[in-house]
Amino acid sequence: MNKSVKTKENGLDLAVIAEDAKKMSGFGSLNLARDTAIPYISILQTSSPQVNPSKAEYIESAKAGQLFNTVTQETFDTVEVIPVFYHLKYVEWKPREQGGGFIASHDADSGIIGQTTRDPMTNKQILPNGNNIVQTAYHYVLILNNAGYQNAVISMASSQLKKSRRWNSLMLSQKIKGPSGMFTPPTYAFTYKLSTVSESNDRGSWFGFSIEKGEQVSDPTIYGESKAFAQSASSGSIEAKPETPKLISDKKPETKENNEDIPF
Repeated sequence: MNKSVKTKENGLDLAVIAEDAKKMSGFGSLNLARDTAIPYISILQTSSPQVNPSKAEYIESAKAGQLFNTVTQETFDTVEVIPVFYHLKYVEWKPREQGGGFIASHDADSGIIGQTTRDPMTNKQILPNGNNIVQTAYHYVLILNNAGYQNAVISMASSQLKKSRRWNSLMLSQKIKGPSGMFTPPTYAFTYKLSTVSESNDRGSWFGFSIEKGEQVSDPTIYGESKAFAQSASSGSIEAKPETPKLISDKKPETKENNEDIPF
């Protein structure tokens, strides 16, 4: 990353802009947790409206198998991220045939999964009220690009849970030699490259995550921002809030591809 710093931008002194930024000038009574959306990095499937010209969400340059930023609406073949925080949740969804939608997010130790029964036809965990419970791994990350960085969340459910576990194992396997010997650094000490791969089973095909080790973070500013994001996420001041995604077709899912990460 280019570490050079401009002192002026379009005639403006960046020192003045930086000072105003400390005061959050212009944002009024903005509550970051309440009034902003954390971008999700999702995978576009062949049934996603972003790749369907007849849908309002259509993006001309979008292709199935690309990574998608739900806030900026950007698509990527690969993206470099720094993982800062991990959270496992049991997410409750209303069934699609009843309108679908997010109901609640339960902690992993809440015992909610013990109240469910597994549907042998769909393999879903069903509550007595008919809602579905989906085990979901949330990885809070810092996205790195030429323009700088951005906070985001990656959620993994269904078959992607094994990718989440592998990612956690990769992070735990990272070692740095310090003054007192080797140690396991914070997750935000290393970068990772995300892309997608085609996957399939007897129910259909879809695109899933591919995760590769990157490099050790060397920029103190990036490291500091990652640490700050990790502290905000762990304290609960920034929390991923599941919402009904617009990344699938309007049809009832019939294949694994359409139903891969959509639990309702």
